[in-house]
Amino acid sequence: MADCLRKELLYSEKRPRDTVFVAIEELLAEQERTGEHRILSRLTREAAARAERAAAGTAAVRWDITSRTVVKAMVGAEVLLTPDGRPIRSGITAQATPVAVVRDQFQDLTEAFLLETLIQRMNDVTTRDHRALAHVLFRQFDRGVPLADLEDRVVVLLARLADRVELRGDRYVARVPRDARRADRTNAAGR
Repeated sequence: MADCLRKELLYSEKRPRDTVFVAIEELLAEQERTGEHRILSRLTREAAARAERAAAGTAAVRWDITSRTVVKAMVGAEVLLTPDGRPIRSGITAQATPVAVVRDQFQDLTEAFLLETLIQRMNDVTTRDHRALAHVLFRQFDRGVPLADLEDRVVVLLARLADRVELRGDRYVARVPRDARRADRTNAAGR
């Protein structure tokens, strides 16, 4: 599962991902006061630098890579919004698009996107995989975090996907592949 997310350039461990989420929130809050908006590429670089400073002493983390994977997941989840409130979508213009704010519950939406990606790409995720999903999405080396809590987080995220993912027997199946949804939106926008 981790390899699937790595192949999609979406894999990050939970703590570094959360550190980047916080850095992005802080940067967007600061720019809200100034009225100036960073383009996505700058926000990604500045989030990496801020996350690295916040987690001083975490030498094993490549913050530049982590910030790019987290931002790519955020774009996929459509949680980064332009100054006029439209979601930034993946494409050639994404990195040059000004970012104003993030959607409410952006962290949950982003992690649900990661889960949906696994379901779509692997096409064999079942109800027996909750623990494996918890490990890949929320991998932490803190034994103080009960695995049962992480498994509960997986089922909560799955519930968020109820409009896009269904259960067939014990296998999770995407109702409409994400790529097809994007094509439908693009076609509708072109009319």
